[in-house]
Amino acid sequence: MSWFWNRLRCMSPAEVLHRSQYALLKRAQRSLGFGALRAEAPDQLQGGVRWVLPRPAEGEVESADYLAEAELIAQGSVRLFASQRFEVGAEPQWNRCPLTGVQAPLRPAHALSITDRSQVGDIKYLWELNRHLHWVALAQAWALSGQREHLNTLALQLRSWLTQCPYGQGPNWTSSLEYAIRLLNWSLVWQLIGGLESPLFQGPHGQALRSDWLRSINLHVRAISQHYSRHSSANNHLVGELTGVFVAAAVWPFWRSVTELAGRARAELLREIDLQVAPDGVLREQAFEYATFTFDFFLAAERAAAASGQPMPASYRARMAAMCRFVASVTTCRGAVPQVGDADGAEAFRLDPRPGRDCFAAMQQKGAALMRQPAWLPQPQHRRDDAAWLDWATGAVAEPGAASAGRALDFPDGGYYLFGRDMGGPQEILGLVDAGPLGYLGIAAHGHADALQLWLSVSGIPVLVDPGTYSYWAEKKWRDYFRGTSAHNTVRVAGIDQSMSGGRFMWTRKAHVCANRSIKRTPEGDFSWSAGHDGYKHLPGKVLHSREVQFSAQSKSLRVLDRVEGRKPELIELFWHIAPDWTLQVEGANRVRLCHGEGLQLVLQIKAPLPGRLDIVSAQEEPPLGWYSAGYGERCPCPTIRWTTRSISIQLETLIEVISV
Repeated sequence: MSWFWNRLRCMSPAEVLHRSQYALLKRAQRSLGFGALRAEAPDQLQGGVRWVLPRPAEGEVESADYLAEAELIAQGSVRLFASQRFEVGAEPQWNRCPLTGVQAPLRPAHALSITDRSQVGDIKYLWELNRHLHWVALAQAWALSGQREHLNTLALQLRSWLTQCPYGQGPNWTSSLEYAIRLLNWSLVWQLIGGLESPLFQGPHGQALRSDWLRSINLHVRAISQHYSRHSSANNHLVGELTGVFVAAAVWPFWRSVTELAGRARAELLREIDLQVAPDGVLREQAFEYATFTFDFFLAAERAAAASGQPMPASYRARMAAMCRFVASVTTCRGAVPQVGDADGAEAFRLDPRPGRDCFAAMQQKGAALMRQPAWLPQPQHRRDDAAWLDWATGAVAEPGAASAGRALDFPDGGYYLFGRDMGGPQEILGLVDAGPLGYLGIAAHGHADALQLWLSVSGIPVLVDPGTYSYWAEKKWRDYFRGTSAHNTVRVAGIDQSMSGGRFMWTRKAHVCANRSIKRTPEGDFSWSAGHDGYKHLPGKVLHSREVQFSAQSKSLRVLDRVEGRKPELIELFWHIAPDWTLQVEGANRVRLCHGEGLQLVLQIKAPLPGRLDIVSAQEEPPLGWYSAGYGERCPCPTIRWTTRSISIQLETLIEVISV
């Protein structure tokens, strides 16, 4: 009940009215026994665009990677997220959670609670399997080898899914975004296996399979159009849903109704890219990995539009270019990117079957191909195969001003500012400070309570880190910790987060960074920045936290001044999270040496006018502290420097000196 009231508080009056009317309509339809969609017969079976190559150019990919993955899938082993493999069987139980083994009941989707682990397991893992990213690898293996066995595996799994997951029944019909991602991956499979005349559809059984598949495709598209994410939920979900409808109509233009829906979806995509992506390229959800996920939706729509002969306008592509420019700017010389905001390993589609996914490198490759900007290409060891499979023959042209001279440093719309020296070189120092909003729309679903946090890398290796996300649906304490203030390099007051959580994807009271932030730069690379936030102003002591960051390029040193000002004594904690591959040596009451195996060293010292306590915390369970997540579902200990005191007001000074790079 508390979640319901919290969710209601995040809605505008218009949204409350919209959701109330929708709920009453659906309840009336169910009670009267009508309203369920019925598949439409195709108006015609011809046409359809291709925006994926039948096979890449010679030497672009290693066929062995695809054949090996297809063999594993045939044996029942499927990769979910970056590198986790699960044994799901050659003919999977599609309504069974691969993580927990819980078999979800085949009942009307509206009657299921996707947050009830006893009913559906971990819904994130169940949905991930049913996005059918691995089917694309089967289609690619067939495209590269012509071996029928890969089509046979695909046919077996496709038939079983259509049988086990009838429209509207079970957990795979509980989210419009999931329908859309399935459609995207189905569209890739369809193109790779040859479309309408694919060998998969030969003979009576093949023709029946094609008919059944098209019926499900039709239902997917129309179900999305009736259940778009709106109002405070209109984030990346809406972009994905619109893309699913638009791409489906381009690849399967067999129904007039779907073509009409696609026209409206295109118009909304043009609006949403301007709403959800700031002019400086920052995704307004304030979640860096989600930018790669959302970019792929925009890209799929752009490629389908270009292949249809109706390319997206220059303004759409310019906003995509800005996204690439931002990611290129925050990437270190070794390819590392700060883990700001939520990151769940999500992929809109997968064209590279190899483990160890690097979504940022893949995005940069695709952006470089689309915009003809080789400067965005990641280093060879980080490159992925995705771009090799996409057809760039139509509409891939250089965007004027897409890659301005040098690295962009200031992103005022998104609230991120970079500093450092030798950027792009082997002795690079790269830092980021965060003065951005909590997140997007009323619930700020994927933002973290990380105002004024600082991230730092040396020689391309992260040292002061954002610990990431870990899991959405694990025990609540882990979700609360990883998105909370104590999991970020900033100050916490009174033992509470800067913003108040109302649920796993909801913030009911939001910290706001004050408008009077300042920034100064010198030609030598020195940097001075300051900002504050009001996240603790609701406390009895009306507490304000402000931070000033000063970087000297010549001395390779960083000075961080944290000012906490209040009217009553409160617990004040300062956190510095150190990447797991660094070791710490305490050299005094407030001085710590950080060492890396490659010979890198930093010294961090905290100075304060009042007595305080410095602790090195790692792998603490209650309450969680000292953890790092390199990927969804993964966590490991990381040393965390915590300095604590109790005071009305205080100024803390953290000095960080880079000894060797």
